[in-house]
Amino acid sequence: TAHTDQAFDAEELRTVVAEALELPLDEVTDDARFKEDLEVDSLISLEIAVRVEERYGVKIDESRLAEIGSFRLVRELIEAELNGASTT
Repeated sequence: TAHTDQAFDAEELRTVVAEALELPLDEVTDDARFKEDLEVDSLISLEIAVRVEERYGVKIDESRLAEIGSFRLVRELIEAELNGASTT
């Protein structure tokens, strides 16, 4: 169930991503590049997208997630979606 009524918590998102990656929280830094630094492949990208959608109700197309490339950019995308800034 999506919890869009709650304030967005970047650390909670970091936890969601870290769990999907099966990595310690401290490895999922704002600037860690998914593919280059965290070895994220398309299957893991899909897992992140599914978990984000389940938690926040924000759908991220798998190809878009692959383009994003870092935790900071995923966070910014979700913040924009939750704030209604998206044009899609």
